[in-house]
This record gives sequence, C-alpha cells and structure tokens, in this order.
Amino acid sequence: MNDKELLTSETTKEKESTSFASSIYEAVSVVISAIFIIALIFTFGFRLVGVSGNSMINTLVDGDWLIVTPYYTEPEYGDIVISTHRLETMGPIVKRVIATEFDEVNIDEDGSVFVNGEKLNEASYTVPVDHRYGDLSYPITVPENHVMLMGDNRPWSSDSRYSHVGFAPVDALLGKAQLRLSGESDIYFNFNKNN
Repeated sequence: MNDKELLTSETTKEKESTSFASSIYEAVSVVISAIFIIALIFTFGFRLVGVSGNSMINTLVDGDWLIVTPYYTEPEYGDIVISTHRLETMGPIVKRVIATEFDEVNIDEDGSVFVNGEKLNEASYTVPVDHRYGDLSYPITVPENHVMLMGDNRPWSSDSRYSHVGFAPVDALLGKAQLRLSGESDIYFNFNKNN
C-alpha cells in the first residue's frame, strides 16, 4: 500500500468516526429536546389523570382517564376538578365544584342542595339520594379562596360535606377536567355522551 492509499484510508476512517459521533450527538439532542417539550406540555399545558373509585358515578367511572388543564381563571359551579388539599390522607380527589367563595350552601333533609337560596338541578348527573349525608351543619358559607366539592355519587362520596375533607382551597386545585377518555374506548368532551 503506498502513501496515497494509506492517507485516503485514514481520511475515510476519520470521516466515518466523525459521522458516527455526529449521529450519536443528533440522537441525544433529539431525545433531550423531546423530554424537555413533554415536560413543558405536562407542566403548563395539560395532565393525564386516572380516575380511581366510584365517587363520580354517573359521570366518571373507575378506570377512566381525564385530560386536565391548569386553572387560569376562577373555578365555577359545575367544573370537575382535581384537588390535592387532602393529599396526605386521601391522595388527589376528583369532584364537582358545587359552590365558590362566599356562597351560602344548604342541604335539606332529603339531600337537595341549595346555593344562595336556589335549588341545584343535578338530576342529570347525580345518583339520587333520599336524605342528607355528611356531618356539617347547614346553612354554611364557603370561605374566601375556597370551593365546596361534592362527588356525583352522593351516597358514596367523601367530599366537602364531611369535616375531615372540608372546603378545598383554590390554590390546591390541580386543574379542571376537559376531556374524558373512557375505559370503554369512548371519548367524551365536557362529559356529555351526545357531543
């Protein structure tokens, strides 16, 4: 092998090793960029939250998945939210906002819920009840920067009607459920099967 052939062979090997190193660098860059983008999406865009338990039947069932967005506005009546205010004892809970700060809530003996004197029309999504559940005395006023949360399956929901759960601070709300991915392979927007 002459000097010219030796030089050409070495140059080819250098190009191949540089090309391999460049490919590895590109692959690592793509993976790191993808992880960073996913972290941004899950931090500021949305989260995927699994439903465990039956406290939200008829709306949600055990095994459903929710796409949850952070709150950028104040929570409103009817929002389905994830609260972390009892994280150490209950874990995150999925409930419906029944009342917001300064609302007066009354639950009569047959379980009907009144907010600021008006009876809530909840028949389309709650499990019917025939008496009051919980250990609170009514009427009661929701404190500032708090919400009252209740599960749709009222007989089986541990929620703001019980003193061990209480009202949820607004800053403990992980976010609002926007989309339900059912365990039955159905997708529901705004939790309405007709949409």
